[in-house]
Amino acid sequence: MRVLLRRERRRRNIISFQGNALPLPHNTLVDRHELFSHPTRYPENRMLVTRNHFLASGVRHSPLPLSHCSVYDDIEVALESALARRPLSLIIDLEGWSTPVLVLLDRLRALRQKYPTLELALLTGSHDSLLLHFLRTACDCRLIDKGLTLQLMRQQLQLHHPELPVRLRKFKAREWSVLLLMSQGLAFCDIARLQNRPYHRIIYRAGCVLSLLQLEHRHQLLRLLQRINSLSTPHHSK
Repeated sequence: MRVLLRRERRRRNIISFQGNALPLPHNTLVDRHELFSHPTRYPENRMLVTRNHFLASGVRHSPLPLSHCSVYDDIEVALESALARRPLSLIIDLEGWSTPVLVLLDRLRALRQKYPTLELALLTGSHDSLLLHFLRTACDCRLIDKGLTLQLMRQQLQLHHPELPVRLRKFKAREWSVLLLMSQGLAFCDIARLQNRPYHRIIYRAGCVLSLLQLEHRHQLLRLLQRINSLSTPHHSK
């Protein structure tokens, strides 16, 4: 009887600790199936990637289930973990990385292609409508304003399967490859030679991108690509 009462007491302690195992020997009298049957032993497969310590701390101290979100401050480690874990939701702060944003978007496109059901959200402080449209067109993501209060930010981060706006046509693979090379400063003739494709096909793909973004000139697109990469700079403005 004494052992049973002790087990029950330890079980209640574990629940009060939100599923975190107590140090030995306090949990030695708890049945193994009790530890793994409690719902808080199964954190949601959700990842937040940010170097904003205030945001990370706010998420860690949020009510359940947001407090179970895995927080990373290294984009490379986070993406490797995402490939292995197959997360349900991936939330990435675009500020604070040395990796160019276009390169990061390229990796997210590949991740989305591997896991089509992945919920992808990007945190940005920009209010440039054209820039935000580019991000949505690049990788079919949800955008969250970093200027929100902590309470509103928590609400946005906790959304599951949010109702996205009407799906617009996204950049095709050939269009995206041209965009990446343009962002590196290559001319159309150089891109055609590098991809071993006719020059007029490169012009056609660039024209499709301009039409999709409702731009009139190539120089507007080049300036937009520069602004996209500058998103990684803290306190980015229009």
